[in-house]
Amino acid sequence: MPGVRLAVEYVTMQGQMVSFVIRLEKIQEDGKWRLTARYDTCHGVPHLDVVDQNGGLVFKKWMPGLTHEEAFAQALLDFEQNHEKFN
Repeated sequence: MPGVRLAVEYVTMQGQMVSFVIRLEKIQEDGKWRLTARYDTCHGVPHLDVVDQNGGLVFKKWMPGLTHEEAFAQALLDFEQNHEKFN
């Protein structure tokens, strides 16, 4: 995925994932990396945030009913397979 990178962070306690963030970043014409979307658990429930070029929220998609581990795996797969749809 040239020009695309993922920044992945997660925290586990006693073998259980308690939080994570996966940031999809794309390189811009000026050579700077910009966040385009992220999956995280910052509100206690896994969700996707898609942001605009200024970092403002475009939309949020909640993922209720998934464990952190399930959402983490789904997020990695989504970004791997669909990174081009996030601008």
